[in-house]
Amino acid sequence: MASYTLLLARRYLAPSRRNRFISFITGIAVLGVMFGTAALLISLSILEGFDQTLRSTMIAFTGHIHVTPYPRHDGAADKLDGYRSMLRTLPERIGDVRAISPFVAREVIIRSKAGLDGAELKGILPDRDVSSIRRHVVRGSFDLVTAPDAVPAIVIGDRLAQRLQLSIGDTLIVFGPNGIPSPDNPPIVEQFVLRGTYRTGMAEYDELFSYTSLESAQRLFDYGDDQVSGYDITVRDITKVEEVMKEVSIVMGFPHYPRTVFQIFQSVFAWLDLQREPIPIVLALISVVAAFNIVSTLLMVVLEKTESIGVLSALGARPRGIMAIFVGQGLLIGGVGTLFGVLLSLGFTWIQTTYKPFSLDAEIYFVDAVPVVFSLWHYLLVIAVSLSLCVLSTIAPAFVAARLRPVEALRFR
Repeated sequence: MASYTLLLARRYLAPSRRNRFISFITGIAVLGVMFGTAALLISLSILEGFDQTLRSTMIAFTGHIHVTPYPRHDGAADKLDGYRSMLRTLPERIGDVRAISPFVAREVIIRSKAGLDGAELKGILPDRDVSSIRRHVVRGSFDLVTAPDAVPAIVIGDRLAQRLQLSIGDTLIVFGPNGIPSPDNPPIVEQFVLRGTYRTGMAEYDELFSYTSLESAQRLFDYGDDQVSGYDITVRDITKVEEVMKEVSIVMGFPHYPRTVFQIFQSVFAWLDLQREPIPIVLALISVVAAFNIVSTLLMVVLEKTESIGVLSALGARPRGIMAIFVGQGLLIGGVGTLFGVLLSLGFTWIQTTYKPFSLDAEIYFVDAVPVVFSLWHYLLVIAVSLSLCVLSTIAPAFVAARLRPVEALRFR
């Protein structure tokens, strides 16, 4: 007997020759729930995609902690001595440090037959590199190891390579100025062979950073054999990065100047937080509209099925059972709408991840395509909230139906 409520709930929502308008507004209610659920899931997927993409890309360039010398008033670049001993002692003294990568970095001018452009050349130890740039290589390889008497290798951004009309294996010239160039202070000039190009999707940084071996950068910028410009450090737990940074500052001491990736790219993460703020308000309005659609639909069903409700009451159906019929209707509307909304969101996520039809201006939005990320937690949360709102929206219509008196309901026309 308990199953009759669900049976009648399905029958009341089924298309009827007597009143097709009820079927029409039921379809509108399902579409409202579907689009509300899909909008919520797609928005959360995009926000999560932006957060993860920007976070991983920033870390790809700097690691979790970026250590440089304290800036000087004259703008000149200081050099940090004893990097080999630092590679041994820092992980031993700070257990939360997972890896440390020394580097030599300075602004350079890259010249090809098609023209010249500015960049920042970063020399690294390939076996200690903590960046993920090698995972973004689109042409060639990230192999920076060369023979002692061979032309050193370089890897640059794909957009920069296209602008300079460079192909893999081409030779380019790098000018390494040491201060303001003058007849008494000429820049050091060296040839490099293009070994590979990369693309992270962030145009501003893809055009800026170029990579070579640590030895080649030391030779180009006139650094000593045990001197570097700084260190990139990764930690075991990103949530403890602030605490680890303070420990690194104490262990390394002056003139080392550590900063976290969140401090270096503070404006980017602030922009991301700003994008997230209005989303709950907009999505709450969408959810409220979907709930009102269900309420109006069920009220129309109550009016159309008033005589049937009177028959059920006369046959012995209790008010609780009649309420259960309309709660079941709301649950069916919400369940079907939520299901289609989830499928729509999954389809969008798969299409955007695979084919990237929605592109962005990388110079404005930092990435060249809308990033989306599937999060099981988001889907479970949205499904639970959607179904809960649908059930709550049925309380008023169900209460109205349950209070109908049998005699009045049977006489209703």
